[in-house]
Amino acid sequence: MISIVIPTINEEKNIGRTLKRIKSIKSSNKFEIIVVDDCSIDATEIEVKNFNKKLKIKFIKNKKKLGLGYALKIGYDLSSNDYVLFLDADLAVAKKYIIKIIKLRAKNTIVVGSRFAKGSKVIGAPKIKIFFSKLLNKLIKFLFSIEINDISQSFRIISKNIPLKNKNYSHPGFFWETSISAKKLNYKIKEFPIIWRERTYGDTKNTNLKMIKSVLTSFFGLIIFTLFKIK
Repeated sequence: MISIVIPTINEEKNIGRTLKRIKSIKSSNKFEIIVVDDCSIDATEIEVKNFNKKLKIKFIKNKKKLGLGYALKIGYDLSSNDYVLFLDADLAVAKKYIIKIIKLRAKNTIVVGSRFAKGSKVIGAPKIKIFFSKLLNKLIKFLFSIEINDISQSFRIISKNIPLKNKNYSHPGFFWETSISAKKLNYKIKEFPIIWRERTYGDTKNTNLKMIKSVLTSFFGLIIFTLFKIK
């Protein structure tokens, strides 16, 4: 069936709502939910444990901060089902898109809920942030001939036989590398439009400085790998 990996860090205001949203899906009793917590100092763990009797949840707490990509990789490796859904705890995507992405799962395929596909919409995010995100995605799409428009999007479901090969574990580098390495191994990548909403509660963990560092590190690494075939 489906494993859902949720990375968290100080998401006490969101994680309960996220788990409640999952619980409201008809087949939720069949889901394996893996919450990987990156050293939260709030009540995130307590909120998760409140759902232990309602959902099948594995709670993993890192001993030190490892970052978003590491959290997702840990959950991916621990998952026991044929498909793994990456879902942030920020309530950015509605229940209907969670249901839809699960229905669209396919063997040997990564399916992405896209903010930039035709029919999609972004609500609440700063326009400058969206502009640069679109620009970077177009550049990566052009350079690496990726079939989708939102290569940096974390909301995706992955056929478990696809290996995650990464050197960069921050956002958006982790998702670029995951997508590009999958394409190089001849796996399929598809997308469908979603309405994506900026978080209402809590602060984003991906600061501008972290994002710039990830973009530069990952972009440089990808270019070197492509031009000189250095692994």
